[in-house]
Amino acid sequence: MHDDEILYSVRGPKSWATMTSHELAEALKETDVALVPLGAIEQHAGHLPLGQDNFQIEEIVRRAVLRLAGLGKKAIFGPTIPFGPVSNLKFPGSIDIKPSTMVLLIKEICLNLHRDGINNIALVMGHDMTLGALMVAARELASETNDRLKCIVVNWLPVVVKLLPEIFKIPAGYRDGHGGAGETARMMWQAPKLVVHEKLQDYYLEAGLSGVPFSHPLVSGGGVYAPRKTTIQDAKFMGILGFPSLANPEIGDRLYDALGNWVGDVVKEYCYGSMSKAYTY
Repeated sequence: MHDDEILYSVRGPKSWATMTSHELAEALKETDVALVPLGAIEQHAGHLPLGQDNFQIEEIVRRAVLRLAGLGKKAIFGPTIPFGPVSNLKFPGSIDIKPSTMVLLIKEICLNLHRDGINNIALVMGHDMTLGALMVAARELASETNDRLKCIVVNWLPVVVKLLPEIFKIPAGYRDGHGGAGETARMMWQAPKLVVHEKLQDYYLEAGLSGVPFSHPLVSGGGVYAPRKTTIQDAKFMGILGFPSLANPEIGDRLYDALGNWVGDVVKEYCYGSMSKAYTY
């Protein structure tokens, strides 16, 4: 690989960061809806880049914007918030942001968007440890703007948790997770030159199913939030969970389509006109 080799390309539509100010002004005449991706700089062992969460959430949002366009709804892509809280800091490269700092950062960015005419924001989570800060920020923005700025938090992890065992032949009794088959497949499709294939290594983690209903974590559709600074003490743990060896780009493309379509459908339901009928609180 040469130092000046093109490692990956960026697909349209243009995002907040890649539009000119004049292009953005024209887009704002057509919509007051923006999808804001939230990723992280976080280790993904030896085979995926530190910015994996940013790559994947931008692609999910990109496809969601295209999905909305196909449904006759204009939305603006971005800007991306590329940092978040991170665990397992014994591995080099991660950038850990406190949740309280994230709340302030998210609010500042959303208020800047609101100043320019965005009244509906979908905060699309691309890194599970940011979820708490997203919910706090959205709640405070609703209160502080007297609902003039409407924010929803979109968490697609329960969707992918359901999809993974349907798509991959994951060994019985084990689960796929951080840096595993799903994330690796998506990066293989999106930026294959950033996947270091010779470093692919599976890590078997028992699924640990409980007899208590909905006792699994919030991020996978359960009802429990149990934060820890570091969750896995195994000396053999190298930073990823699951089975990257099962990944291929075709499955990555399928996963991106499923997740992008779901995010687009949720944004259509909540961000155009009246609140979704599913929201009854």
